[in-house]
Amino acid sequence: MENNSKGDNMAELRVYFFRHGLTYGNVEARMCGRTDTLVCRQGWEDLYKLKETYAYPEVERVYVSPAIRCRETASVLFPGMTPKICENFWEMDFGTWENMPVDCTQNEGFEKWLNQDPDCGFPEGESILECRFRAMAAMTRVIKECREEGIKKVAVVAHGEVLGCLMAMALVTEEPESAFTLTPNGMGYEVIVDMDDWFLKEQKFHFVKFLPEGAKRPKAEDSPFFSKNEED
Repeated sequence: MENNSKGDNMAELRVYFFRHGLTYGNVEARMCGRTDTLVCRQGWEDLYKLKETYAYPEVERVYVSPAIRCRETASVLFPGMTPKICENFWEMDFGTWENMPVDCTQNEGFEKWLNQDPDCGFPEGESILECRFRAMAAMTRVIKECREEGIKKVAVVAHGEVLGCLMAMALVTEEPESAFTLTPNGMGYEVIVDMDDWFLKEQKFHFVKFLPEGAKRPKAEDSPFFSKNEED
């Protein structure tokens, strides 16, 4: 059910978060953080089908991770718009685990990552807590720009781990935590941000609904990443 508790608040910003389309790295169940993997053929087909079947929001600006997969996704979901690149929306840096198959990373550290323990870190990479603060810094920049320019509706196209970090840090919702474990490819969430509160009181996203509305959302455990992990 849509949250209208903010009413006609002039400081209200609606943010539409989306994860990039299915990539070759996703299909191969690889730890692709900073690896600039592309949206795969199936990913392109899925994105176009979602766009043709369901309503995606009209926005005033699109922010994206620098990753090609995010820019490719934005070109389908928001055609004709020139996205604004935000460096801190890059996916988590997996360090020496980067681009490795999931079945090569079965150890205590991997389990801590699956459990999203904030102190989980990757050799020569970053920790979940570092990723959370980086992602929140990116959102603060977005919100600051929107507040200064009078923008009320924006989209953010980023990565599974980055979106998970943002939701873990700031989301206010009655939905189960498991619903935000891994955002399905090409899908996301609508939230409301009080831009004044963000700088003067607290940093919170008030959940509105899953996007696109009406689309069947695959479960995290059904993704190529997790299903391969279970098979191995």
